[in-house]
Amino acid sequence: MDPDVANFGVVMVIIVVVVAAFASITVRFMRSIKPATRKELPSPLYEERLDQLQQSVDAIAVEVERIAEAQRFSAKLLAERPEIPALPR
Repeated sequence: MDPDVANFGVVMVIIVVVVAAFASITVRFMRSIKPATRKELPSPLYEERLDQLQQSVDAIAVEVERIAEAQRFSAKLLAERPEIPALPR
């Protein structure tokens, strides 16, 4: 057997073993981290604050819609207004 082919085979086996070892280490590391990242259920205080924030955003949305409607109405009135000639100089 050619020594270069034998060396290539040895190198490939070493690469496969190293990749498998790193994959195993990574999987074990990720499994050990997973339980630590569990989220607890939100407390009632956070639920209350979230509900209040949602109500505030809804109220702001209603007010913005009213402002937009008023702007559309005034733009419509300005568009329908007959042209008034400018004062002569």
